[in-house]
Amino acid sequence: MFLLGGGGGLFVARWRLPPHRVTNVWAPHHVLGYRLSGMATITRKCCGVELHRVPAIGSVTFSSGDRPSEWASDSAVEAIHVYIGSGAPADFAAQHLEGAQQPRIRDFFGVSDPWLAAYFRLLAAECELYDDLEASDPQRPAVSLFLDQTEPLLLRHLLLQHSDATRPALRLLGERLTVSPLSRSVTRRIEDYIEANLDQDVSLHALAQVARMSVDHFVRAFRVATGKTPHRFVLEQRLGHAAAMLKAGTNSVADVARACGFRSAAHFSVKFHARFGVTPSQYRRAA
Repeated sequence: MFLLGGGGGLFVARWRLPPHRVTNVWAPHHVLGYRLSGMATITRKCCGVELHRVPAIGSVTFSSGDRPSEWASDSAVEAIHVYIGSGAPADFAAQHLEGAQQPRIRDFFGVSDPWLAAYFRLLAAECELYDDLEASDPQRPAVSLFLDQTEPLLLRHLLLQHSDATRPALRLLGERLTVSPLSRSVTRRIEDYIEANLDQDVSLHALAQVARMSVDHFVRAFRVATGKTPHRFVLEQRLGHAAAMLKAGTNSVADVARACGFRSAAHFSVKFHARFGVTPSQYRRAA
């Protein structure tokens, strides 16, 4: 098991499980699961109904934390679970539906949803970046800007596509997808904040506070203004600063990684190679 946490309300676990049986009476979170591998038959018992299914690779399941259920697998399976705070969907709906009836996300089992499948593929890549932390402390949740920035997008999608929302509520949620870009002055303020804090964790909540916006509004307005998510923008700023340090100084790769906010030299090298096509050491020698 590997745990990855955001600064908001999402946590992620990547599981490699043997055949198992588990009973959930109540949990402080809902579980959104994605099958990575395995051909196990999954049995789900909930509210007096028993279902047997062999979920396809890439299929997604949602299980409410406040509904007693029992799950069993007849063989090994690998999956990624996103844990969503039990009150998060209702809080999100209350913020965006302005007094309309708050919808409930329906349970679903092994469904195909291209949007969620794409989300989990990105999430799987994000989890791989933290493999080096697992050996030293497998229970330590690593803060991830990716999780922070995608929480409102994920909740919106679940409410739009997998809830009992009324047509007026769905229309209102859809209307809120349009947003104006950040002004140039606000964008500069965000850029200055990121540059001043490159050696720290730059949380999405902090960026939204600098912009004086809600997190949901900020993520969409930032993307319209820059063509990038905050996560991608911060990463590019870190890599650009790192490249300049490698050219200009004699600091070790590990020191450059720390100065630019990367969790380890290995994490830094993976991201640097993906961006520049060479390792940090090779880049320095060629400079």
